[in-house]
Order: sequence, then structure tokens, then C-alpha cells
Amino acid sequence: MQATATELPVTSEGNSTPVAGEGLCANPYYPIREGASWSYKSTGSPAGDYSFTDTITSVREDGFTITSHLDDLTRTQEWACRPEGLVALQLGGPAAATLNTQDMQLNLTFNNISGVTFPREITAGNEWQHMLEFEGDLESTGTSAEAAGTAESTFSALGTESVTVPAGTFDAMRVEVESTITINATYQGISMPAAFSGTYTFWFAQGVGWVKASGIGEVIGTSFTETIELQSYSIP
Repeated sequence: MQATATELPVTSEGNSTPVAGEGLCANPYYPIREGASWSYKSTGSPAGDYSFTDTITSVREDGFTITSHLDDLTRTQEWACRPEGLVALQLGGPAAATLNTQDMQLNLTFNNISGVTFPREITAGNEWQHMLEFEGDLESTGTSAEAAGTAESTFSALGTESVTVPAGTFDAMRVEVESTITINATYQGISMPAAFSGTYTFWFAQGVGWVKASGIGEVIGTSFTETIELQSYSIP
């Protein structure tokens, strides 16, 4: 799935900042509009190069749904809109994409969600966290096992800088994210631990969303260096 490297205009009101959503879902760095889509290409992942498209397929007063298409795989991620900001209620982002490219299918329920993923305001020097717990089934190479674990991320906003990707050149907030996903799978009484850890730098452009991510990580003992760049986007 090769995206077209074309930047599409976002909707704006007069001379103001491009529309970033409404009510609790309004966020300058992640415009929540039904039908908005972003196409990305990753290089350097453990599974090789791949492309994917994220689309906001449903927006509610207190949340929204992102549907991701990764080759022949489709997955959804639910989000909540809260006074403190946007909160991911399920696994997503590069970590989930990396696990999926490792031929893992996770069928999970999530609980004990705390923190925030995108605060309502982000300025240089801000730090915040997001954590969730999960349990369910893990399928890999034809084997199904019970799984439980945690996903934790720590965010640090470093400041605004110019970044260029195929979709264009943007003034973007640079945010460093340290993520750890720990999974303990049990099959016929045998414990099979799996883990993802990574330190990524994300660049978020106001009125657009995240335009680039670059970092290092390790999944199931394999180290890698990955770069993800926005190829095109459309925000109605």
C-alpha cells in the first residue's frame, strides 16, 4: 500500500488555526474530525518496510475510533476525550504496529487506564504519562495462548522545530516518548514472555497531527532503528 506523497489542505475557519475538533475532543496537535486520514511509511522495522493508513472512522462527544489499515490487516483503536486531553484506551502507534508485523494477533481487553496520551495543551518542558493493563489471547504461528501485561509510556515535550517529510514541511512540536509493553503469555502451563521497548521522537504539527517518528527499539530480543514519515493526509 504505497501512499501518494501529496499534502492536502485542512479545513480552517477564517484566518484562525486549522480546526482541531470540537468540545472535549478538541486538540491542537491531533485534529479529531470524522473521515480524517493519514498515510505513513515505515523503514527499518524488524519486519522490513511497510505502509499504513490511519482513519478516524467515528467521532462521539466523549471519544472516537481510529481504524488502521496495514497491508491486509485492519485493526481499530478506541480513544476517550476527557477534560485533560485525549486518552488511548487500547494499544496503538508504532509499538502495536511492530507487534502486528511480528505475526502476533492480540485479542485483548483493557483496564486500569491512567494518564493522558495528548494533553489539551503541550508546551516545551511538559512531561506526562499514560499506562494501561490488558488481558486476553495471543495468537502466533498458529498457536493460541492466554496473555496479560502492561503498556507504559512517558512523554517529554522538547520544543518546536522544522521537519520535512514527503507530505510537506511543518513547524512541529518535538516529543520524546519512552514506551514499554510487557506481555506474559501462557500456553499449556508454559510461560512465554514477550516485550517491546522503545525510545521514539515524534513530531506533532498543529492542525495536522504527527508527521514523523524516529527511534530505536527492541521486540522479542531483536533490536531495530525505525523511521516513520507522513506521506499524505486529508482532514475534512
